[in-house]
Amino acid sequence: MWLIIGVSGATCSGKSILATSLQKELPGSSLICQDDFFLPVDSELHTTIPALNHINWEIISSLDMERMHAVTENLLVSGSTKNVLPFSSLVEVASRVTESCLYAESEIDKSVTVLNFNDGGCREILEDMDKSKPNQTQSIATDETTIDNALSKVKITNGCDDKQTSGVSILIIEGFLIFNDKKLADLCHRKYFLTLTKEQCWARRHIRTYDPPDVPGYFDQCVWPEYEKHRDQVFKEVPNVILIDGNRDKTSIMRQVLLETVQTARDLLELQKT
Repeated sequence: MWLIIGVSGATCSGKSILATSLQKELPGSSLICQDDFFLPVDSELHTTIPALNHINWEIISSLDMERMHAVTENLLVSGSTKNVLPFSSLVEVASRVTESCLYAESEIDKSVTVLNFNDGGCREILEDMDKSKPNQTQSIATDETTIDNALSKVKITNGCDDKQTSGVSILIIEGFLIFNDKKLADLCHRKYFLTLTKEQCWARRHIRTYDPPDVPGYFDQCVWPEYEKHRDQVFKEVPNVILIDGNRDKTSIMRQVLLETVQTARDLLELQKT
């Protein structure tokens, strides 16, 4: 059984860091990155911005989506019985990362859209962490006892049934337009969208080197307007997208995603039994 995690959002928002960190932490998981499917610079399919004399790399026609679909579909068909991560091992990963250090922000924000949780240990973990948050904006340091109590519940859940001997194959799909592609969006059990303000985004982007390099005016005239358009399309048309502030601590984001991955795996395995 596949569990598919989608990671999208603004340029320079931390998508690649989150996706590669998940692959590193989750043994046997697979990662498909949309950036690997850009068309060659000399492709006739590109759209040029006349005012900048520069290719528009921010639109889906700049990508070979047919090839990305084929790679994804081939992996899902050929790898369904390979690299299955036992539920117990998934819980151990989430426990280890969650225990690794304290953090100075809330784990779950009530303003984000999340999938419905079934009753069970992982739901109680998220609720326990959320109870320690006084309000939406206040930053807090989570108490070690709160984390220990939450982890004890997931460990109890881990040992309570045959999920110890079952598991999931995990695929992470990362890219700035994956949720604007219905085929990819529909595949994802969890859909994470990392956001930044325009100022935060520019502060990160302008110090990076691209090939081909950004020309003067490209960010203001193309990158940001295209991002806003595609972001708004996702928010309007794609259900159950989980928003994450890309300016949050990366460890905090990882912990949230891993805990929610445990919950999703639990739900899928419960459905498999029925």
